[in-house]
Amino acid sequence: MTRDEDALRMLAEVEAANADLAERAKAPVWYHPALGLLMGGLAAVEAAPLIWQYAYFPLFGLGIWLLVRAYIRKTGLWIYGFRAGRTRIVALSLALLCGGLAAMSGWLFHARRVVYAPLLTGAMIAVAATVGGLLWEAAFRADLRDGRGL
Repeated sequence: MTRDEDALRMLAEVEAANADLAERAKAPVWYHPALGLLMGGLAAVEAAPLIWQYAYFPLFGLGIWLLVRAYIRKTGLWIYGFRAGRTRIVALSLALLCGGLAAMSGWLFHARRVVYAPLLTGAMIAVAATVGGLLWEAAFRADLRDGRGL
């Protein structure tokens, strides 16, 4: 075998491993909607009495912890959300959108007394986080298939 043949064989092996990893990196079907509900709840709970807001924070943390464990159990890996590649664009866009919506909700609720603003914003964030999670996963899998590593 020549050096060129060795290099081509190794390159094919790397591409096959990336394709296998891209297939393995699929979250469970319920994962992104669950994340969306947790994030939307974080905004919506602002309309509740303060004691319920404080009660939601540990529930949110527990929910995130359970999601991470479920993802690792299914895929065998955990990926930093702001990694280089297409995923960073999705993650930053989602963070800016959700943060902006939450800030607007807080202003509407506290300064303008729009009592339903947190509930409406929570629903919008739940949808945005669900769709954003699906887009992030698709971007990550595309990065893997295109040869961009973890």
